[in-house]
Amino acid sequence: MSLPDPTAWLERHFESLAALLQLERDAEIARFADAQATLSLRERDARGTAIAQCEPVDEARLSGRFLLTLARPGSAELGASKIHTGARVRLRPRRGGDELDEKRLPQGIVSRRTRAKLSIALDEPPPDWATEGRLAVELLPSAATFERLLGAVRRMRDSKEGKRWHAVLSGSPPRFEGAAAREDALHTEDRDTNEVAGALNPEQRRAVELSERALDLSLVHGPPGTGKTTVLVELIRRAAARGEQVLACAPSNLAVDNLVERLAAAGLDCVRLGHPARVLPSVVEHTLEEKASAHPDAQLARELVRQALRLKADAARRDQRRSADRFSAARAQEREARQLFAEARAKEDAAERDVLSRAQVVLATLTGLDSGVLGPRRFSLAVVDEATQAVEPAACLALLRADRAVLAGDHLQLPPTILSQEAQPLALSLFERLARAAPQAMVTLLTQHRMHAQIMETPSRAMYGGQLRAHPDVAARALDDRPLVVIDTAGRGFEEETPEGSDSKCNPGEAELCAAEARALLEVGVAPEELAVIAPYDAQVQRVRQLLSLEVDRGLEVDTVDGFQGREKDAIIVSLVRSNDRSEIGFVSDLRRLNVAITRARKKLVVIGDGATLARQPLVDALFEYAREVGGWISAWEK
Repeated sequence: MSLPDPTAWLERHFESLAALLQLERDAEIARFADAQATLSLRERDARGTAIAQCEPVDEARLSGRFLLTLARPGSAELGASKIHTGARVRLRPRRGGDELDEKRLPQGIVSRRTRAKLSIALDEPPPDWATEGRLAVELLPSAATFERLLGAVRRMRDSKEGKRWHAVLSGSPPRFEGAAAREDALHTEDRDTNEVAGALNPEQRRAVELSERALDLSLVHGPPGTGKTTVLVELIRRAAARGEQVLACAPSNLAVDNLVERLAAAGLDCVRLGHPARVLPSVVEHTLEEKASAHPDAQLARELVRQALRLKADAARRDQRRSADRFSAARAQEREARQLFAEARAKEDAAERDVLSRAQVVLATLTGLDSGVLGPRRFSLAVVDEATQAVEPAACLALLRADRAVLAGDHLQLPPTILSQEAQPLALSLFERLARAAPQAMVTLLTQHRMHAQIMETPSRAMYGGQLRAHPDVAARALDDRPLVVIDTAGRGFEEETPEGSDSKCNPGEAELCAAEARALLEVGVAPEELAVIAPYDAQVQRVRQLLSLEVDRGLEVDTVDGFQGREKDAIIVSLVRSNDRSEIGFVSDLRRLNVAITRARKKLVVIGDGATLARQPLVDALFEYAREVGGWISAWEK
């Protein structure tokens, strides 16, 4: 029996990826166009893709950009759940906006958002109507992401840098050096690195050792709380100690910023690529723009720009006097100004190149790698955190720039989000595909350092074959004598609803119970910033936020399950929402989404849901049954 031709298979695979990306792009455009055509601004507001009415409350600067902060009248709840930090938005005046050319309406990047305020970074000064009157904010789709992903597929198929990965992508086992071929990764001469290595648990040490020996690619499988980012930081430290320049990336800005914070704390020189509006305040000092602005070449560039602006102003004054000599002098000054601007740009580029060349670690989102800033720059090692949340072409953007790569993630948590039903095969990440094809290239971390043993037990049994173990430091760490509580609302009459103008779900009775449980935890001393309420539906998130608005102002968080992946708190309240007589459970049927929901808490997990409706979901049923075993099951009738 002949084996399939790997070259032919890979060609079909690349064609499929390109077609799926186009389907997803078409679905996003169609969804946006349909919303614009069929939904009023108020309805789009209800769906979280617009803010129907807001007003300017502050103006400032951010790394040379204009920062406009907006709030709803009366400081009401902002809503707009899909307008998140890093999103591209468009401003429109509430009165007379339909008469303006949409191409001329200002666009910007959401820099910050709180419960009641939204800050937007604009490259150009905002028009007067944007700083004086009532506005609407609309979420915009971004074409750049899809163009970069399609470009990655083409380059991976055709370029020299891409073809070196063809064997791995087509299913050939990744290659590794012998254990003694490279300097023993666990006995480096660097004293600080030795100290960190000594703190790693056995699986983490094996993951470091395997990745150190990889000639092309290795995988680090990190179930919740097992410290995959700790492994990546150690790998990067070792590579930097050998004089290698490392590329570190992730699908989301938040995951990249987490890496920046961890690496900077470890003493590494980090440069964060990307729009300053898309990074955490604690990371701005590490951005390329901030670091380059302090470079001597950039300081010289600013002086050249000042000279050029003075020349242009003088040229404009001469031009107005309308004599031949003055007109000629004005043209000469404008030419000189253009030359000074060109010199300034060259100096700025030189400053950025020098900053990048000196960095030990360059960090960016995966799609940010193709922004043009890096040019043809390549790296000895690329590290991709949260790789299971990236579509395969996005991961390829990192591989194209590196000699070898380490992908880290957990394919048993949420996959990439895909809008188009026809494009769902894109949800299979490169990490998951390679984990199936070459398990010998992967180390699974099994000691978790986050959860009390009772919180860990059900997801360990259901998702990880019962192999997870709680580190002794966390196994018995709790807020009280019931670290796991399940409140069963069966028969209580807490029915789900679909809010008008929305396609999401909420459960008002369950939301009230969530708010009551949150306040009870706060009253016994849980810090607001160490408590979160999460739900699989945005409409429920909005409902709970309204009920807990004062507590949210104090630091309590309310978010979707998807929005909370990769994060943790001392106490988490999970609202499962679905309650009906048809046993319809929607999002709750997704094992991976549930796995995320019930593995965010360190010391206290409270799960609220209708056991009768949700009994057909095996993970929920197992959780409810285990809660009975450990004395944590409560009927909502007792509340």
